[in-house]
Parts: sequence; structure tokens; C-alpha cells
Amino acid sequence: MKPTIRDVAEYAGVSVATVSRYLNKSPLIADRSIKKVEKAIRELAYMPSMIARGLQKGKTNTVALAVDFNNAETYGNDFFLRIQYGLERELSSQDYFLLIAHIGKGENAVTRLEEIIKEGRIDGLIILSELVTETIRTLLDESGLPYVVTGRMTDDVVWVDVDNCAAGYRATERLLATGIKDVGFLTNSFDKKFVAERFAGYKQALNDVGLSLENQFVIDQLSSREEIASYLIEHRDRLCEGYVVSDSTIAFYLMRFMESEGIRVPMDTQIIAFDNNTLSEALDITVIDIDVMRLGMESGRLLLEQFEEKTCDQQTLLPVRIIERKTVKLQRLTP
Repeated sequence: MKPTIRDVAEYAGVSVATVSRYLNKSPLIADRSIKKVEKAIRELAYMPSMIARGLQKGKTNTVALAVDFNNAETYGNDFFLRIQYGLERELSSQDYFLLIAHIGKGENAVTRLEEIIKEGRIDGLIILSELVTETIRTLLDESGLPYVVTGRMTDDVVWVDVDNCAAGYRATERLLATGIKDVGFLTNSFDKKFVAERFAGYKQALNDVGLSLENQFVIDQLSSREEIASYLIEHRDRLCEGYVVSDSTIAFYLMRFMESEGIRVPMDTQIIAFDNNTLSEALDITVIDIDVMRLGMESGRLLLEQFEEKTCDQQTLLPVRIIERKTVKLQRLTP
């Protein structure tokens, strides 16, 4: 099998970023690392890709945000729009323009990304973690194009994400601080990585106070008011003292059900959700604020640092905060 840039990095005992800097003749690489990389390239008979050799060096002052518009939720998604706004705000401060690049998923995404890189239309790329496959990672590493992943990744990839595990922990901790012990978790799916991370934080918060997950009320695959209402009616005898809810839309459906059943929030049951948006504001829902605009800005900042060949943080987790409103009781005073 033809060796890749990652094979060279592993053989040389350096990062992929270091090999990429060597291939792009960056001055920010130590002589010792240069010798290691050159030795690895010789002994592995590594040949840089045609894309990397053909990559234009002229500045375009354009950065692409790779998205999948085959997913109908993307364009109407408040999360995406705020990331885009944060990115444009950061990039424009250095006179860069943002290009929205629809790449799709699977093989089409690889082909489309190859075309964009070969055409030399962009200086760098921001890509959502859900679109990053092993093939796309190899393509980007081989090309030498600076890129940042928005969303948690592994290995030596520059990525930035919200600390979703901490978000789940703090949401659960806030409910427990009111003196309750019966805390449910509601989501429409565990398929998304950030939901799984928030659930992990929820479990950890329960564990830290000696509560077992087996005794809690966990619901997934519920996406409509009707589904939530039907499920809760069926399990009426299992009403929780509090709920951690994965997003404001589900919290809205939950609150409407509670209202129809004469269940008072927060007197009879409490609700905390994620993300501060117009819906959570209108309903006065206590939320964990996920600063998505800052996520976009930080992604842009890390990419700009790569353009300037500065050493940037490889992995960045952004903190979260609680916005107190009217769906969670005051914390109990500890003696």
C-alpha cells in the first residue's frame, strides 16, 4: 500500500502537522525534525500527492466552510447560522472572505473537496466533524491545506468544540442542587456525538452523588410533541422531579404537555435545556448556554494562526455557562 503522510509522521516520530510544514517549506520546523522527516520519506519511498504539488501558493483571501446541504436541517439550523456568523466576524477582521462549500457526504464529498483544493480557490478550510471521514482526513493532510475541524476529534488534528460533557454535568448538577434525586434525560437521538457527550456528563454527575443510572428515566427517539406526550401519558406514574433536555424544541414540547396535564413547572417538576436561543428565551427556560458564535470565531482564529504559521492549540474546548430563568428552583443552601 502506498505510504501516506500519517505513515511518514509515525515513522519519524513527529506530528502530521510537522510533516505538512516540511512539505510546504515552512520555516517553523526544527533542523532535528527536518532530518527525521527526510529520513522517513526516503525509507518509506513517500511521494507527496499531486494535489499537494499542484496547490496554488497565491493568496485568495478566501476560506471555505464545508457543509452537507443534502441534510435539509443544515440551512434552517440556528446552530449552523451562528457558526457561520462567528466565522465571518473573525475572518473579516483580517480581510478574509467566507465561501460556503456544499460537499455532501461519502465519495462525493471527497471528489468535491479534491476539486476545490486543486482549483486553488481557498487558502484554508473549516469543516464540521460529522463530515470528516478517514479518507477526507488523509486528503486534507496530504494536500497541506490549513484546516480546522469544528467538533471534537482525536489525534493531531486542530479542532475546537464546546465542552459538551461539562455541559451535561452542569445541567444535572444544577437540578440536583435543588434537593431532588430523580432526574430524567430526554433527547430525540443519541446518534449525534454532542448528545452522547452531554449524556456522559449527566451520568457522571449522578455517579458523583451516588445515584444509579438504572433508577433514572432516560428517553430517546422522541422528536415531536405527539411522541413526547404519548410516551409521558403511558408512563404517567413515572414523572421525574427534574429533566435534562437535549434541546429547546423538545423542552418546548415537554412544557406544553406539562401544562395540558396541570403539572406546574418548576413547582411539580423542573426543566433545564441546552442552548440559549429565541425559543428558550420566550419560554423562560433555564439553559446551559452553548456559545455557538464563539465556536465559529474560535475556529476562524485557529485557522488564521495557521496562515501566520504560529503554533496554535491543537485541541480547544470552550466553556459553558448556566442562564438562570424560571424552570429550575433556587439551589438549596448547604449547612
